[in-house]
Amino acid sequence: MHATLPWSPSAQSAVWSIAVRRLGDGPAATEPLLLEQDPERVLGTASLGKLFLLRAVAERIDRDRGAASLLLPRPEGLEVEDSGLWWHLAAPRLTVGDLAVLVASCSDNLAANALIDWVGLPSVKNAARQWVPGGSTLCDVFRDERGPGHPPEVSVGCAQDYLLVMEDIARAATPALATVRSWLHTGVDLSLVAAAAGLDPLSHYHPRGLDCVNKTGCDVGVRADVGVLTSPGGILVYAVLASWDPSAEEGTAEAVIEDMRRLGGLLVEHMDRAMPAR
Repeated sequence: MHATLPWSPSAQSAVWSIAVRRLGDGPAATEPLLLEQDPERVLGTASLGKLFLLRAVAERIDRDRGAASLLLPRPEGLEVEDSGLWWHLAAPRLTVGDLAVLVASCSDNLAANALIDWVGLPSVKNAARQWVPGGSTLCDVFRDERGPGHPPEVSVGCAQDYLLVMEDIARAATPALATVRSWLHTGVDLSLVAAAAGLDPLSHYHPRGLDCVNKTGCDVGVRADVGVLTSPGGILVYAVLASWDPSAEEGTAEAVIEDMRRLGGLLVEHMDRAMPAR
């Protein structure tokens, strides 16, 4: 591990892939990694693969502005009752734009499946291949149960790839990336690395101007958080992925979550030190 941040995980049963970088002032400027641990290691990443879905949808909307208002029905054969809100609601159809917000804000699996059914899984995988070089991708639709005939992980990825994803989202240099960033800004899961920012999860309000745009992935044996922290002291981009055998000792999930929150605290402290003097 190379690091300029004094952090090491305490969850010894977990395998980590981590990359943290401060963005430079120019449109393409970057600085050396502040923290890295096996950034090229590919792990299961649960819902992080929805980032590639959101980009594929945003690019379709960019090519056809009317697509955002297209009404999509609940996808037959792809029903799932898991994370999200749509399966709790009565609405039989929602617009593409509203479904994307549900995916970004509360990682809605039913909404994700409707969008995958609309754009096609090959389009999502193609977006991943064009976006990142390390093999991170969405592998399948979302399911209540993953059987032997299904890909073992719904998405896979490495910190190096997801750092590139979040750097591009931070810069929002294209209309599609700006759209993805606006969707992600509605995210309510600030429970992992982003917990240290102390934001209101519903409004993202912070009295000192700190902000976070992020996406998490949670599953049995998986916790992941990738995001962009912004403050008057600059911009930090992070990708923190952890995976472990579900049969590992009791308490591994809790230890991983605590590790991630502790790292988030170091990132916020780093940004506070970089804030201009008043």
